[in-house]
Amino acid sequence: MATPTVSTLVHSTILTPIIVGMSSGMLSSLMSYEIAGRLDWRPIAICSACDILVIGVDHVRDQEVVINALGAATMKRFTPVFHAARIFLALITSLLVMALSQCPSETVFLTAVFTTPAFLWATPLDLQWIGRVLKRFMWMNYGQEDSSGSGKPFIIKRVPGMKAIFDGIIRGYGLFLVVHSTFQLPWQSANNAPPWTIIETVIWSVVNRTCHCILADVRDYDEDVKTGVPTIPVLLKSPFKTRMFLTAVQGAVMMAFLNNPFIVGNCCFTIALAWILGKDSPKIFFRLSLHSQSIFIIMYAAMSVLL
Repeated sequence: MATPTVSTLVHSTILTPIIVGMSSGMLSSLMSYEIAGRLDWRPIAICSACDILVIGVDHVRDQEVVINALGAATMKRFTPVFHAARIFLALITSLLVMALSQCPSETVFLTAVFTTPAFLWATPLDLQWIGRVLKRFMWMNYGQEDSSGSGKPFIIKRVPGMKAIFDGIIRGYGLFLVVHSTFQLPWQSANNAPPWTIIETVIWSVVNRTCHCILADVRDYDEDVKTGVPTIPVLLKSPFKTRMFLTAVQGAVMMAFLNNPFIVGNCCFTIALAWILGKDSPKIFFRLSLHSQSIFIIMYAAMSVLL
């Protein structure tokens, strides 16, 4: 493993969360415009802040483990960067709280529901311990020790084949529900902005986010095979089969929404990336996959302004 530098640590703990948060900010902006006919800072801030916090907290925690293993002197050298990262995350948390305070309680509930699994993504969960607590709470087996105690902990990211699907649902459908709840409008009153419709935007978003996660797993295929992470490429046992799968899924979305040139263009772009990017591609090129939606949302916004 390469020795971390100050610049790589700043990129991992501050810049990368911002880059990821921008993609949710762009998508929530489009959904806000479709639903209410205007851009509202609250859902945009909530969705962006949640992404930044989830990625930022995860990266800070991972980098602390890596740098701690290098010794106290190395940790002391990087301590100011970790302090800066924590201050940054505290500011983002303040922005999130401020935005939620201006929203209905439904928005707060939905934000918690869809953000909690992301925070617990790689956290070992002792389901047996939870079961024992519930039993004691209900006065069942009170005063008895449960000797079946040490079961294998449950980790969300290790559910076979579900890593990418969870990511797509949370960052696609979950984002839509949060944005919609902010406005408290009837479902029938969606202010569709041709050629967009709410349903196609949600489906497109879930599929796009899922496919991006699968493509990122193609990059990490060899490492995931060694560590036993059951991603979709690992289950398919081949990056080539995975690329065929991505092509078929994106092709199906493209055919379903031929009326929308932005979705068609995005699907073609995503298919091209699936065949161009691989394990030897620099990580920065995978940002094109992450922001594949953002590119076409910006194109739509520019054409709306100019035309």
